[in-house]
Amino acid sequence: MKADSLKIHRVFSGGGDIHYVLPYFQREYTWDREQWKVLLDDSLAIYDEYQEDEPPEHFMGSLVVIDDGLRNGVIPALKLVDGQQRLTTISLMLSALQRLVQETNPPLATRISKMLLNQDETGELRYKILPTTKCDDRACYMAVLDLNEQDLTNTRSNIPKAFSFLHSKIKSEIECQNIEPNQFFNVLINCLQVVFITLAADEKPYKIFESLNAKGKALTQPDLIRNYVAMKVASNNQEELFIKHWSHMESLLDEKRSVGRLGELTSFLRNYLAMHTRALCDVGHVYARFRDRMETSHSTWQAFSAEMANLKRFAVHYDKILRPEDNSCVVIANQLQRLNTLDTSSAYPLLLALFDAHESGDLKESQIIEALALLENYMVRRFLAGAPSNYLNKMFPTLWKEIDRDRFVDSFREILVNKNYPDDERIRRAAMAEEFYGSATTNRKTALILASINRHLSSGAGGFTMLDGDATIEHILPQSPDESWQIEIGQDLDRIHLAYRHTLGNLTLVTKEWNSSLSNAPFTHKKEKLASHGLKLNADYFSYEIPRWDEAALKKRASYLIDKIFEIWPLLGKAIVFQRNEKPEMLHICGEPVEVNSWRQVAYQTVKFVAEKTDQFPAISRRFPSHLSLIEFPYGSKRLPNGWYVNTNLSAENIRIFCRNVMLAAGFGESDWKAQ
Repeated sequence: MKADSLKIHRVFSGGGDIHYVLPYFQREYTWDREQWKVLLDDSLAIYDEYQEDEPPEHFMGSLVVIDDGLRNGVIPALKLVDGQQRLTTISLMLSALQRLVQETNPPLATRISKMLLNQDETGELRYKILPTTKCDDRACYMAVLDLNEQDLTNTRSNIPKAFSFLHSKIKSEIECQNIEPNQFFNVLINCLQVVFITLAADEKPYKIFESLNAKGKALTQPDLIRNYVAMKVASNNQEELFIKHWSHMESLLDEKRSVGRLGELTSFLRNYLAMHTRALCDVGHVYARFRDRMETSHSTWQAFSAEMANLKRFAVHYDKILRPEDNSCVVIANQLQRLNTLDTSSAYPLLLALFDAHESGDLKESQIIEALALLENYMVRRFLAGAPSNYLNKMFPTLWKEIDRDRFVDSFREILVNKNYPDDERIRRAAMAEEFYGSATTNRKTALILASINRHLSSGAGGFTMLDGDATIEHILPQSPDESWQIEIGQDLDRIHLAYRHTLGNLTLVTKEWNSSLSNAPFTHKKEKLASHGLKLNADYFSYEIPRWDEAALKKRASYLIDKIFEIWPLLGKAIVFQRNEKPEMLHICGEPVEVNSWRQVAYQTVKFVAEKTDQFPAISRRFPSHLSLIEFPYGSKRLPNGWYVNTNLSAENIRIFCRNVMLAAGFGESDWKAQ
């Protein structure tokens, strides 16, 4: 690495030829008014201090470049690793000054032109700085430097905005005689300086790039990944990679749109990595985990290119998950829309794997539909049971590897049932006391459940009623009850209100207009209105005699709604009952007793039995890649007599499930295996 302090005059080769190329994976020009103003204000402040015999110095940060050979055999080309934002902005500032003196001071305009353009060249080589094509940056930059008056307002690029801002401000300074153009030009090229760092290609430039902390906008995780890829891919391969894969991915997943607290691209990369590593990394570690993955298993150009193609393919899946309306199957689109309402983002690693298996032909459309219905059942029941969501972030990334693909739907159901799946009793108990109103996310989930109950009540009728406006949640016992409710309920009002106001039994759906009209109205008025309401959710229930809306009435309606919920999202099955500290003593396989003293021995003996009893063991093993392999597993691996390894570093619960599935895959029945 070589570092020098260079004036801007030297950066632009003193008017001679030079060509800075931005790698294809560099981010677009992102500086905005705040950064433009800082740079211009700094320059004007230096102008006020300027003395020709002792010109002041102003360091702007660093430029990091890699020697990229010669163009046309004579023009030095440098790959600009870091510093594109400030160097592009200085170029635009010079171009604005050139535009302002074009008619009044042609010699100065010519000097500026020599700073910005390689005078004897044509095409892209004519420009000393060549931005990326992202967001129209390159086309806009070339138009500005060519003094092109074409309309540049209809573009995503920030370059025309930057030029317009700088041109306006500099013009005002000249007209007010605050600056003299020749001297301002000298300030820009002789007082502004950078630390100019030149790297050799073998110096892992991305590591230096990671550590830089120059003035400007913080790089996002996708920015860091993009630049890492740029540094790892040879120049002659970058265009192919960018155009075929990365740019398509960025056009689908806009970092300016959000998935929860994250930009779409960051969210996608995080879930893509979780799908492969089986762990959801911290948001700030997405780049580091991506880099680790590429460094350990994608070191060749072929592997790198294949991974970029994979990213593009999975980005298409992710786009369809986020925007279900783009799916060709209406049923899948509706199911995804419901799952998004239920905030199933923790399951995105699983959904990515599901949709990729469907695209490759490994899963049928009907299997995807069944899987999404099972997932909805799981998420709804956990929500109703008040189960914490942090468990899901650890569970879902590992789930895909546990599924037996040959019995996909049954296997998926069995696995979900054993992943802290709430039974009916737990849901009934929680739904009587849990609050289902509060945050926007909670309200959306509750509204979906109530709307589903309303539709279910019309099952078999060939149609169902819907609200003629956006749904809002109405509290039957108001959030702020007035005196009429004190009379209605009596001295227990405060206790009942505190305990039940946001519980399921007290909530229903109406339009915003109805919500306002019902408000704090007495129960007799609300009951009459709801009994005549268009939704069966309201009309069916409130048509019956309900003397008053007290604690007993609230519990009764909650029980009614829970009964309907169990009809819509029935119990998928019973989890394996297992005490964590229980150690097995005997394994029974097809009537043969085998003594064991640990669950690891259970796994080993079960797989050993299957391997001895079937000649289809290699085919069976391919269905359990995270459990069986010809390569030794990093931890808890045990070698079988046939040379295969079984992964015994599993929980007792997972060993039970795995052994049962292996026996089924080998053609044995459920009663042929028992550990106790």
